[in-house]
Amino acid sequence: MDRKYKRKIRKRKRILKFVRFILLTVLSLLTIVFLALSPLFNISAIYVSGNSNYNNNEIIDVTNLIIGNNWFRTNGLDLKSILLFRSIQAEKSIEEKCHYVKKATVRLNIPDGVNITVTERQPYVISPYSGANLLIDVEGYILDSKQEVSDYNLPVIHGLSFDNSRLGQALNAEDKKKFDMYKMVVEEINALDNDKVYDSDKAIYNVVDYIDVTDWDNIQIMLDGRVRVNLGNYKKIGNYRLSFLREIFFNKLDETDKGYLDFTTGDAPSFIPDK
Repeated sequence: MDRKYKRKIRKRKRILKFVRFILLTVLSLLTIVFLALSPLFNISAIYVSGNSNYNNNEIIDVTNLIIGNNWFRTNGLDLKSILLFRSIQAEKSIEEKCHYVKKATVRLNIPDGVNITVTERQPYVISPYSGANLLIDVEGYILDSKQEVSDYNLPVIHGLSFDNSRLGQALNAEDKKKFDMYKMVVEEINALDNDKVYDSDKAIYNVVDYIDVTDWDNIQIMLDGRVRVNLGNYKKIGNYRLSFLREIFFNKLDETDKGYLDFTTGDAPSFIPDK
């Protein structure tokens, strides 16, 4: 009889202990929720850093964060945002609507401040398209469309189609291949220009107006607005061919000469003057 009674007592104690645990857990959660939704976490200030292409208000306006609103109410029931004290929704909104932004972090600075940190893409090259000029970053993302681009002092790429491409997105697969070829040509030119054997005043890159990658077998560049060069297949563009081009352009031609050089006929082409 005593054993049965004792077992009942122990069982009752375990049940009571479990109930107390549940009640304390629920009470703690309710307290946390009450505090989270209280004015203690009402946003009092929003700080933005890392932005150069947008002012602070332009970044803040796309986040749905408003001074005076509660941080947790704004984020809703996004568990990841709650646990990390971040606003994943605001981060995605910045990255989608602000095309220069590569990555955004929106974090609560407990209890009532918000820090927005952005990493921006920078224009790398310009491509004429449909009466305007598209700014593209080094990874092939289309950042912006401008009518006037003289202040950017950037090289120009020709030959991209931009089929099914939009601002803020990466180039389509075919254009990306051509874009990578453009970068390869630029790297080869820069490698030659940076060689200390050569006079830095005779850098090819400084006189490049555009590089045309329309045809992989006929990569063309315009130098100083007067000499058009067909460098041939992109795989054959290297130090030897570019060194020969440098020698002709800077040492053999006059500053007023206009014409055409075709490396598809061999590594030592003749200069064909314009008529």
